[in-house]
Amino acid sequence: MSKTTATKATKAPAKKCAAKAAPKAEVKAVKPAAKTAAKKAAPKAAEKVEAKPAAKKAAPKAAAKIAVEFVADCPLATTVSVAGTFNDWAIDKDMLKKDKKTGLWKAKMNLAAGDYEYKFVCDGKNWDEGDNKIKHV
Repeated sequence: MSKTTATKATKAPAKKCAAKAAPKAEVKAVKPAAKTAAKKAAPKAAEKVEAKPAAKKAAPKAAAKIAVEFVADCPLATTVSVAGTFNDWAIDKDMLKKDKKTGLWKAKMNLAAGDYEYKFVCDGKNWDEGDNKIKHV
């Protein structure tokens, strides 16, 4: 009877060991797949990092614009605009607003550095007389 008991005791632990070994094998199979997925994701992260400096390079171009103020003294006008090389001489694009305290017409615009020719247009038809004015930005 002792032989039978010993045999059962030997067989039972073997089954438990086999059952424990199977999950370990499954875990090992999952780990390489996770590593492979991480390796595939790593180049994408590197590509995103490369794209960010390109965006930073574009920002200084936008920052290169300078705030410029146009002021016109047209006390009898009902509307005043500024037309010039910066807006293709459009008379209705950049309108000035009348300052109630001073009576002057003013507009602020952001322009890139350079020289611009312009004229004020009162009431949509009366242009400044004489040569074009020049604004150095």
